[in-house]
Amino acid sequence: MEPVKRSLPPIPRLPRLPRLPRQLPRPFVAAGVGTALLGVTLGVTLWPDTSTGPTVQTVVAGEQDALRAADALRAAAALRTEERTSRDRPASPAPTAPTATPKATPTPDPVPAVVRKMWVETQVNVRSGPSASTDRIGSLKALARVGVTGETKSGWTQVVTDGRAGWVRSTYLSKTKPTPKPKSAAKGVSNASCSISTSIEAHLSSNARAVYRAVCAAYGSSVSSFGGYRAGDDGDHGSGRAVDIMVSGDPGWTIARYVQAHARELGVTYVIYQQQIWMAGNPTSQWKGMEDRGSRTANHFDHVHVSVS
Repeated sequence: MEPVKRSLPPIPRLPRLPRLPRQLPRPFVAAGVGTALLGVTLGVTLWPDTSTGPTVQTVVAGEQDALRAADALRAAAALRTEERTSRDRPASPAPTAPTATPKATPTPDPVPAVVRKMWVETQVNVRSGPSASTDRIGSLKALARVGVTGETKSGWTQVVTDGRAGWVRSTYLSKTKPTPKPKSAAKGVSNASCSISTSIEAHLSSNARAVYRAVCAAYGSSVSSFGGYRAGDDGDHGSGRAVDIMVSGDPGWTIARYVQAHARELGVTYVIYQQQIWMAGNPTSQWKGMEDRGSRTANHFDHVHVSVS
């Protein structure tokens, strides 16, 4: 039996799809690169467009997160670049402290010319001015020669020593060489009764009485009177621990040095004469100037004051 032939209907042709462009638009490429760097998955759907214009792209919400992350990456990279630049930039030098302007050294006063030389009768202090209240700038030994300028003022003579000018009491200078005097320390300490100002002895302490008798025995011929206790005095005179030896000029210095030499055995604490004071325990040449108290007696120019312990 011959098979029956059936004719099949023709297969209809499908419409030709429009050909996609070979290159993706730039926005798609940028988005792809951003997502590759960040490891973020983006869903992109491309819809073909039959028009001659560029392909329209729709980016899902994940792309916005990727763009923000890319901005953060760029900011971090810029920060690292700034840090490297800061490290490589040389440090600014430390500010230099202003240099202090040195003070100008005062010009010393010119030294006056010496017109002649004179002899020094006894060891004496050299003062910066014609007064015992001025600074002590040196001393002169007995029997030394010193240059004088011819300038005198109020009983003081200007001298030149050690390259500078100073002032010495005129009574201690002589045009002729003085005769050496025996040292007062050679005299001993006597406890014999004194016939001068005998009324003071009863009110003196034992050490003050020893000074009174010793000075009277050694140099009584140079002393006009002695003073001692004074009622109402708040110092050593009020307690009977002081003696005033009424004498002036060089004999006063002789007595003062005698008391210094025997200060330990007489219990002396200090001696005052001609506005200068010596404290027991110091070298015998270490006299210090005192303030001006106004009168000759108050400044001890007419007596030697001796205080004892």
